[in-house]
Amino acid sequence: MSSPNLVIIEPRRPFQLVDWRELREYGDLLRFLAWREIAVRYKQSVLGYTWAFVQPFAQVVVFTVIFGVLLGVPSGEVPYPLFALSGVIAWTYFSNATTAAANSLVAQQAVVTKVYFPRLLVPLTPIIASLIDLGIALAFTIAIVVIWIGTLAWAIAWLPLHILLLVVTSTALGVLLSAANVRYRDVRQGLTLVMQLGMYLTPVIWPLEQLSARLPDLYWLVGINPLATVVQGFRSALLGMPQPPMQMVVLSAVVALALLLSGLWYFRRTEDSIADVV
Repeated sequence: MSSPNLVIIEPRRPFQLVDWRELREYGDLLRFLAWREIAVRYKQSVLGYTWAFVQPFAQVVVFTVIFGVLLGVPSGEVPYPLFALSGVIAWTYFSNATTAAANSLVAQQAVVTKVYFPRLLVPLTPIIASLIDLGIALAFTIAIVVIWIGTLAWAIAWLPLHILLLVVTSTALGVLLSAANVRYRDVRQGLTLVMQLGMYLTPVIWPLEQLSARLPDLYWLVGINPLATVVQGFRSALLGMPQPPMQMVVLSAVVALALLLSGLWYFRRTEDSIADVV
């Protein structure tokens, strides 16, 4: 007769990237960590949760002046502030969630080295917590779109799928980089640079239509960057702009899935030595 306090430790299967049973058992811990991160982030803050919208809104003001007014970047029939805002809120989630996840194991080394729990919970925490910020930013954006334009596009029904692609991409890179950052601290510095450059390589402040006009048959290959598809999807859902072509969506989904599998494989490979190295 087994004891109720008996814990049986079994080896993982050779090709098991995630122990879903163990993650379910520690689900309460994941929810607690995510809630704690949200509470700490806005504790003793005057603006509180509105900071989730203030950050992208401030960027949009700057981009509107520089790119919309001074440089005259086209935005079709959509006002440039709304055009930029729909892209910035998606990029802000990706940048904040991925960066926080990449640095999470190093930031939580005091806990990681003393207490056992699935290490995968650490990078997943900022990915989940940042969804609150994304939800707040989307709520403000939808309100502004309704006030400014007067209606929402029917394509907003596809918004959850674009959010899913955004979360999968962020999770994939966050998990991969969190494990790499334990061994190679250059990841933190390099990631800051990549995020700064990546926003300009992604159609956040410039329209995808400019690329399609120059490369009408090949522009969908920009979908190798899943964030390009996400940004165009957000604009389609919120502003009624053209949806990303199906080839672009499929390519982005394949790339995001490949990144996720690669990230989970690398994390699993290094998980046992994280507490020793961090």
